[in-house]
Amino acid sequence: MNQTTRLGTSFIALLALLFITGCGAATSKLASNNSATTTNGSGSTASTSTSTSGATTSSGSTPGSTSAPSPAPTPTNPSPTPTPTMVVGNTTLTAETAGNTSIAAGFGGQPTGNEGPSNVSKVDTRSLLYSGSTTKIYAHFMAWFGDPTHQHMDVGYTSSDPNQVKRQVSDAMSRSISGFIEDWYGPNNSMPNATAFALKAEAESRSGGFQFAIMEDAGALTCGNSGCDVTNQVISDLTYAYNNFETSPAYITIGGRPAVFFFDADRYGMLDWQHIAASVPGNPLFIFQNAGGFTHPASSGSFSWVQINGDPNDWAQSYLADFYSTANSNRQDHAFAATFKGFNDKLASWSANRVVNQNCGQTWLSTFSEIGNHYSSASQVESLQIVTWNDYEEATEIETGIDNCVSISASVSASQLSWTVNGNENTIDHYTPYISLDGENLMQLADLPAGTHSVDLAPYHFAAGSYKVFVKAVGKPSLKNHVSASSDYVSSGS
Repeated sequence: MNQTTRLGTSFIALLALLFITGCGAATSKLASNNSATTTNGSGSTASTSTSTSGATTSSGSTPGSTSAPSPAPTPTNPSPTPTPTMVVGNTTLTAETAGNTSIAAGFGGQPTGNEGPSNVSKVDTRSLLYSGSTTKIYAHFMAWFGDPTHQHMDVGYTSSDPNQVKRQVSDAMSRSISGFIEDWYGPNNSMPNATAFALKAEAESRSGGFQFAIMEDAGALTCGNSGCDVTNQVISDLTYAYNNFETSPAYITIGGRPAVFFFDADRYGMLDWQHIAASVPGNPLFIFQNAGGFTHPASSGSFSWVQINGDPNDWAQSYLADFYSTANSNRQDHAFAATFKGFNDKLASWSANRVVNQNCGQTWLSTFSEIGNHYSSASQVESLQIVTWNDYEEATEIETGIDNCVSISASVSASQLSWTVNGNENTIDHYTPYISLDGENLMQLADLPAGTHSVDLAPYHFAAGSYKVFVKAVGKPSLKNHVSASSDYVSSGS
């Protein structure tokens, strides 16, 4: 073989070697680009794949979700020192444990189940209803406390005080309650009537965010005791109610018609309701009481109520089931479901020693669950009236919050913050752990679902030093919150 031939052969071999080496490198680079290691939400590493668009998803995160703060990610290669998470307070221990309701500052609680100053869950009340609920949520409102005649117990505030009404509306709205239905005793009972005007003004100031309505109580029909014409008295009262309340843009209407409620309206015998309906202005809807209210003369609907059947542990499930069954058979009418925490009138001046136990919040939860046994997103209950916002004398009020009889304790082992709950965990909505430099100024770490009992603090990469950590058990709507005592956590800074 001559020299020219040998040179040509060597050149061809060199080209082949370069081609083989280049393809292998390209193949290796392509494989590398299709595999990545990311850090999941707990701070550990997880293998992820890259889509053709180049987006990478992590097995421990939720797209679009945020937390404050997120654990600092730990790169795998190269691995520089992660940036420490700085502890910056966004709340205080005092704020997370102090009373946050509209009760009077000096009210110390009562043995019938009305709580003293408490830190109460402001989780949306709607979360206790069935999924997809569009139900309008109202609460029954008592308007007679602080009456100078002292006909009612002292709860520390005057119902007609506009500042007190403002606090109550703010508190109710913070729990996603959108209106009060006032127990009204007619224009001649000065305290409830003055409260109705204060409630009207406050509701109107909330730019459509809060409503009110009138429920005429049979106690207003005092002329029934003297033999006068009760029918005409109701006409007079409702004419006054229309002229002074029902024309308000904040008044509860259904289909453009004001809703007027009646509590035990036939106490003095059946009235001429057709005559009443034809005689009062405004074409109001008349909403009566109990399952029989749907077929009451001139009725446009009915509301359910707390029932006392002799057994303190009977929360009236059969009564509620019958009401909802009847309501579903009268879908053309307007149904107002009822939920309540319990009942105890032992401190009322008219006490009959009637009791429905709260059972550490279980009665409250059960009455919501019963609604879900009869309604759904495909078959809605139109409205709910919570019984009650503030009837202290019969201990149905939820203004002070509801005791769920829960306590929580926390401990730290290495970087693991763990907690234990004593009591029924079904009364807990979620847990919120906090970290602090001084034990007062707290930084929220996360909201963790009920059933979670620990969190690893290491992935947050807090700067080296000593910290105080707490865990708050946030109750389900209107149930009490509880915060653990502090536990010590020492971070190495790594």
